[in-house]
Amino acid sequence: MRWGLALGLLILLPALAVQSGAGSGPGASPGPSGSSGQRSATAGRREGIAPKLADAEESFWKKIATAEPAGNVSTRTFFTYALVLCESRRHPERLERLLRLAASVQDRNPKSHGYGNFKWSWRDAGVTDGNSVEFCMHDALRIWLAHRKWLPEPARKSLLESMRYSIEGCLRHRVPTNYTNIALLNAANLIGLGEALERGEPAAEGYRRFDAFYLYTWQFGVHEYCSPTYYACDLSGLLFIEGHAARPAAREQARALLQLFWTDITLNWFQPSEKLGGSQSRSYNYLYGLGGLDSQLWLSGWLDGPLPDATHILTTATARWSPPEELYRQSLARYPRLLRQRWGVRSTETRTQMMFADVSLGTSAATYGSQDLPLTIDLPGRREEPRCYFIADGRSDPYGKIRYETSAARHLKALHLAPFWAAAQQRRDALGLVIYRPRDLAGAEVTNLQSHLVLRRGVDGFWLGGRKLSLAVGKPKKPVRTAIAPGAALVLRNKTAAIGIRVLWARRQDGQPASIALVDDGNKFGVVRLSIEHRCDHATAEAGAAFWIRVGSSLADDAAFQAWCRRFDEARPDQAEFSDRQVRIAVAGEDGPLALSAEAPFGQGRVQFEPPPPAGILELDGREIGRGLLAGLEPARSCKISVQQPIQVPAAAGVAWDAADGLVFPGMVVSQEPSGPPQQFLWQPIIEREAGHPSGYAIWPLEVARAGRYFLWARTLADDPKTDSFYFQLDDESHELLPKTTWNVPHAPQWQWHCVALDKARSPTPWQLPAGRCYLQIMTREPGTKIDRLSWTTDPHQQPKP
Repeated sequence: MRWGLALGLLILLPALAVQSGAGSGPGASPGPSGSSGQRSATAGRREGIAPKLADAEESFWKKIATAEPAGNVSTRTFFTYALVLCESRRHPERLERLLRLAASVQDRNPKSHGYGNFKWSWRDAGVTDGNSVEFCMHDALRIWLAHRKWLPEPARKSLLESMRYSIEGCLRHRVPTNYTNIALLNAANLIGLGEALERGEPAAEGYRRFDAFYLYTWQFGVHEYCSPTYYACDLSGLLFIEGHAARPAAREQARALLQLFWTDITLNWFQPSEKLGGSQSRSYNYLYGLGGLDSQLWLSGWLDGPLPDATHILTTATARWSPPEELYRQSLARYPRLLRQRWGVRSTETRTQMMFADVSLGTSAATYGSQDLPLTIDLPGRREEPRCYFIADGRSDPYGKIRYETSAARHLKALHLAPFWAAAQQRRDALGLVIYRPRDLAGAEVTNLQSHLVLRRGVDGFWLGGRKLSLAVGKPKKPVRTAIAPGAALVLRNKTAAIGIRVLWARRQDGQPASIALVDDGNKFGVVRLSIEHRCDHATAEAGAAFWIRVGSSLADDAAFQAWCRRFDEARPDQAEFSDRQVRIAVAGEDGPLALSAEAPFGQGRVQFEPPPPAGILELDGREIGRGLLAGLEPARSCKISVQQPIQVPAAAGVAWDAADGLVFPGMVVSQEPSGPPQQFLWQPIIEREAGHPSGYAIWPLEVARAGRYFLWARTLADDPKTDSFYFQLDDESHELLPKTTWNVPHAPQWQWHCVALDKARSPTPWQLPAGRCYLQIMTREPGTKIDRLSWTTDPHQQPKP
C-alpha cells in the first residue's frame, strides 16, 4: 500500500503517539479514512508468516534430522525452527531433537565462565559470545509462554531445563546499558524467565536493568543509533516486555520506548528510497542501508512486496503492539526537515540529518565503531539502488563485501577501520574530518589505507570545475581514474538535486599530499568512488583528509542547477588550517556559518563545532520531542538532575554536593540510615547471591569554570574489607579523560571525608579538569560501600566542611 500525504505537522508526533499507541493492538478501531486498510493488511501478513517459514525451513530439517549439524549452524537456529513449527502447528515429533540439540551445547558447569550460556555455533569448543543466551531465550520464551501445552513431554522437559540454566547465563551476562540491543534482550529475558519459572530474583534483576536502560535513554538517547540491523532487535525486546511483563509500570515503559524508537524511525525514514536515511551505526549493508529492520517495516505495512528474509520475525509477528498508523503518514508530510539527536554521554556522540524530498545529507559528529557510516547522502530511487557514503578502508573493500571472522565466536562481518572522525553540519552543508592514528592501523588485516566517498553512478552526470565528465559507457575493463586537485569542486546532478564535494585536505602517511581521484572500477554495484590514497612505505605522520559537502534541492531546470554550481565552485573556506597539532576549518554555508576544529592527540584533544551539537535526544527543526516521550514515567520522573543541570565547579572555591543528586542508575540506590540524623547515601546493596559483576553506577555532569588541577573528596563509610572500593571514570565532551580506575576506600567505622587516591596511590590523586562540560562517573566495585557527599577542591589538604 502507499498512503497519500497526510495533513498535520511532525511537531505533533508526541501527541499523536500517545493518542494512538495504547490502542494499537488487535481489535483496535480501524485507522482513519485514507489508510488503505493498513490494519487488516498487517493482520493478514502476521497470520501467514509461520506456514511460509515452515515451508522454507524444511531443507534445514533434512540436514539435521539424523546427521550432526554443520559446524556453522548457530544454536539459535534450533530454537527458532522449533518456534516456527509451534506457530504453524506442524511436526511436533521434531521438537524433541531440536531442543536436545540446543541443550547439548549449553554450558552447565557451575565453575565455567559461560555457565548457563550457549555455544554460538555448533563447531565452537565452548561459549565464545555471551550474547548467545539472549538470542536463544528470546525465541525459547515465546515457545514456553504460547505453546508449552502443545509440546510433547520430552520436548517440554528439555526446554524447561534449558530455561532454568539460562537464568544463570542471563544473570551473569552483565551488559553495558549503552549496548542497546543486547541490553534490551537481556532485561526482557530475565523478566520473562523469572516470571515464567516463578523466580523472583531474576525477574527483579531484569526490571532493574530495564529501569537503567530507560533512564540512560531518557538522558542520552539511543546509543546504537539509526541502525538498520539492530533496531530490529531493539523492537523485539521491547515488544516482549510490553506483551508479557507482569508489572504494569514496565509495560508502560516499554510502550513509551516503542513510541520513541518508532518516532526516531519515522523522522529518519527517507521515503523516496524507502529506507532509513542519514548516518548510521553498526550497519551490515554499506551499499544499500538495508537490514533486519526491513521485516519489522514490512510487518507494520511500511514496505510492499514479499516478506524480507526474516526467520526471526515470529516473536514480533505475535506481539500485540504495533506502531500508530499516523507515524508513517507523518514521515511523508514534512519536507524539508532537520533532525538532530544525541546517542551518548559526550556531545560528540550526536548526529544530524537534513532531509529534502529529493536528497538527504547526514553526518555523525563521532563514530560508534568499525561498522558505521558517519557521512551519508541519500537519493530517491529503488531500495536496491546504492546510497552515497564515506568509508575508512584498510582492507581493499570500499563496498563492504568482504566478510571475515571478527571474534572468538567467528562472526562473519565486513568491518572497516575506526579512525578519529569528526563532523559538523549546518543543514545543507557539512564538514567531515578523518585522521588515521597508528593504533587504527595495527590490525593484521590492514592491506591498504584509503578514504572513499562512494557515489551512485547512475545519476544525470558528474561535473568537475564546471566541466561535465564523460564516464565510460558500460563497465570499463580496468579502473578509469580522473585526478582531482585538492579543493576542486566535484558535483553530481540527480534530477532536481545536486551534491557538491570538495576535498579540502588530504595527507599521506609520510606527510606529503595524498592523491585524489574519481575511480570507476567497473563494479557491479552501480557506484563510482572518490578515493584518497594515504598509504606509503615510510610512515612518519598521521594520514588524514577533510571534506566539505553541500547538497542542493528543488533545482527545477538547467539554469537553477548551473547557478547552484557556480555558487559552490566560487565558494572558498573562511579558514583551513592543517598541522600535526590541530585542524581548523570554517566555511560560510548556505544556511549559516559552519566550523570544525580538533586538537592533537586526535581522539583525546578538544573538538569543537559550529553550530553546537544538539542537547536533545531527538530534535525536529530545533524542537526537542524525544525526552518528552519518556519524562513522565519512572525512573525519569523522579530524577533530580539531568545533563542540562550540571554541578558548577568554580575557579577558586571548592564545591560540594550530595551523591544522591546525580543520575543514579538502578543497581545503585539512594538509601537513608535507619538511625541518627537524616542522611541519604548512595550504594549498591549486598545481595546474598550476586551473579556476575555488580553493575550499579551514577553520573554527575560538571561545568568547570577554569581548567586546572583539582582534587576529589568523598565522604564514605567502609567498615568491612569486603566493602571498601569503587571505580571512578571521567569523560569530557569528546573523549575519556580518566579510564575506569579503582579507588580503595580507607576503612573507618563511621562516616569520614577522604581525598581520593586512585589505583593504590599513597597520596591524593590530582585530576586535570578541562574548562567546560565533563562527566564524573562512579561504579560499584564491591557492593556495600557507601558514599553520601563529594567535593572538588584545589588543595588536597582542604577538607570540605561537614
